[in-house]
Amino acid sequence: MAATKNHSRRYVIAVTACLTLAASAYGLARFFPALGPIAGTIAPQMYVDSLPTAQIPTQGRYVLVDAASARLYMIEDGRVRDSMRVIVGKPETPTPTLKDVINYETLNPYWHVTPDLGRSLIAPNVLKQGTAYLTTRGYEVVTGWEPDAKVVPPDSVDWQAVADGKAQIYVRQRPGPANSLGQFKFDLPNGDGIYLHDTPKKELFALEERNLSHGCVRLEDAPRLARWLLGKDPPAASAPEENVLLPRPVPITISYLDARAQMQLAALR
Repeated sequence: MAATKNHSRRYVIAVTACLTLAASAYGLARFFPALGPIAGTIAPQMYVDSLPTAQIPTQGRYVLVDAASARLYMIEDGRVRDSMRVIVGKPETPTPTLKDVINYETLNPYWHVTPDLGRSLIAPNVLKQGTAYLTTRGYEVVTGWEPDAKVVPPDSVDWQAVADGKAQIYVRQRPGPANSLGQFKFDLPNGDGIYLHDTPKKELFALEERNLSHGCVRLEDAPRLARWLLGKDPPAASAPEENVLLPRPVPITISYLDARAQMQLAALR
């Protein structure tokens, strides 16, 4: 009889423990929801302080790019207001960690092709397809990256020397539907060539693994970020490379958050 009572007591204790664990899991699920597009209203200070790699300010606007989960967060007064998917660097060309500020956004940007891509991508294709490769994609050879740079006739370039790494060229892609930077670019003064930008290849954001770039951060919805940074709709732009100054500089951090920090960030709502 005593054995039966002990067995019943152990059963009750076990059931109670299971129910407690289930309730705790439910509570955690509510306070630490899965990462996704979130718009928040409450940000417990303890969570802000527990993300030392991000150092999220409790006042003002702030952009956090978590390269580990390939997601960007728009944060204001310590609260996550919005988020979006991003594309970050490949394993061989990873997006670097950095802290910087965004001072302005560029409408209708040129894409300035990096020298290594000029050698490995542009020159080999011109050698195979002729200068029509440049024309159909909106590329033009220029004397440099200055705003008043002059366009150079592509026939005057020794493309074999460029492909062999014996000569360097400056190539840019004109604004337009096929431009690799899309309609918006967000420069980082100390980014060493790393910046945020729009992209015409929206289908890539459906992928789970989004480490596909040469280091820059491609945005799922660049117009949405542009509106949030400005606090209003960006003006219509008619000319290439129109810079629109933000009301005030917005700090940005690119980091690789671990799973715990990602869950805490998701709770900033």
